[in-house]
Amino acid sequence: MGAINSIAGGAGIIGLLAFEHGFGLPLETANPSTRLAAVAIGMFACIGFVRAGRKIPKQAFTQALVALPGALIGAKLALNLPPLVFRSYLALIMVLLLFQQLRGIKPGDQKSPTWVGFFGCFVIGLHMGYAQVGTGLVATLVLAQAYDRDLLAVNSAKCIVIMVTAIVSTTSLAIDGAITWVPAIMLAIGCAIGSYLASHWSVKQGANTVRRIVLVIASLALLEQLRQILLLILGNNP
Repeated sequence: MGAINSIAGGAGIIGLLAFEHGFGLPLETANPSTRLAAVAIGMFACIGFVRAGRKIPKQAFTQALVALPGALIGAKLALNLPPLVFRSYLALIMVLLLFQQLRGIKPGDQKSPTWVGFFGCFVIGLHMGYAQVGTGLVATLVLAQAYDRDLLAVNSAKCIVIMVTAIVSTTSLAIDGAITWVPAIMLAIGCAIGSYLASHWSVKQGANTVRRIVLVIASLALLEQLRQILLLILGNNP
């Protein structure tokens, strides 16, 4: 999860599935418990980029601050919206992830207005707080234009935005007692190692191979969410 998220994004579903099917956690605690791993991914990816000689763009810190309020709001939504809404939203994110990975990031003709970029950063925070899964996708789509489609610059900026929003949402969810700490810490340790190694590797190698892995994971995750949605609908309407 850490390695794939650091390079291409979209692997948060691995942690969610591990919590639900490996640890037997209900969605209400499985979802919030993934946030600690996002902190580790952002932090160790940043360290990996710096050690590989890649500077973190200064504007990434401003973008992270703009995303902060969204993270707080999203964390509250994660605790109050029903599972059917979350499953449906996650299925949509998997569809967008598949589309983005198949299409790739292509140069545009014009840059968006500054306010669009700020709103996009707010959306990154909102998504992190609510779902976490696919935050790398959302961040890539928002930040790509700001960094002229330079994926290495996007990834190095993304790690700061993800780290800050993950810390805020983790703190909020922890205060509300929504995190199951043992599996959360185990996932965070694994993601820290994976994100550090992958960020260092990606500076030299790129992300094409990992994108193929993301496509497989996103396809399986989409099928799983559709299955869960069907079960919820049948359960609510026998």
